[in-house]
Amino acid sequence: MKNIRSASGLARGRAAVLHALLDQPDPVGIDALAQATARHPNTVREQVNWLVSHDYVTRVRQPHEGRGRPAWLYQARGPRPGDGDYVELAAALAWRLQDASPETHAEALAAGRRWGSDLVARRGAAVVPSPATGRRWTVEMLDELGYAPAPDGEDREVVLHRCPLLQAAYRFPDVVCSVHLGMVQSALEANGASSEGSELRPFSAPGQCFLRLGT
Repeated sequence: MKNIRSASGLARGRAAVLHALLDQPDPVGIDALAQATARHPNTVREQVNWLVSHDYVTRVRQPHEGRGRPAWLYQARGPRPGDGDYVELAAALAWRLQDASPETHAEALAAGRRWGSDLVARRGAAVVPSPATGRRWTVEMLDELGYAPAPDGEDREVVLHRCPLLQAAYRFPDVVCSVHLGMVQSALEANGASSEGSELRPFSAPGQCFLRLGT
C-alpha cells in the first residue's frame, strides 16, 4: 500500500483528486468528484483509475438502488484530516434524514442546530460575544471542520472550498446543506451574532459553495 504522505510527487490532476478523496469520510462517486475538482467526469475517471491501479485509492460498489449495476465509489487510503468523528456523524445523519419524513428540510435544519450547539460546547464559546466575534468564531469552526473557508474582510460572505460530506451533498444537497446551515446559525447565535439572513448556496461554482453569515 502506498504511503499517502508521498503523494506530493503526483501529477497535479491526480493529486487534486486524491486530496479531494482524503477530505472525505465516506466513498465518493465520479460525478461528485468532478463537481468538487471542477474537472470533466471522463478526466476524473481516468485519474481515479490510475490512483486505484497504483494503490492510492480503493473502490467499492455503491449500495444498490433500483435497476442496473451499482456505480463504483472511491476512497483514499490513509488517515483523514479534520474532526473525523463529527464529520462522519453528520454524513450518517444526512443519509438517514433523506428518507425520514416529509419535513426533511426542517428536521435537517434542527439537527444541524443541535450539532452546532454541541460543537460550541465542545470548543468553548467566545469570551466576549459580539456580531463580529460570532462571525469570526464560526469561520474558524468551519476551518477546523475541514470546509476550507475563504471569508471576506468582515466575515460576512464566505466561499467554502471543500465539503467533507461531498458524496452525501451531491446526492442530497437540500438535506446536507440544511444540516450545515443549522450548524452555522447555532454557532452564530451562541457567540453574539444574528443568524437572520444566513444562507448557504450549494455548488455555487465548480468546487465551492457560498455561505452568507447573516444580513
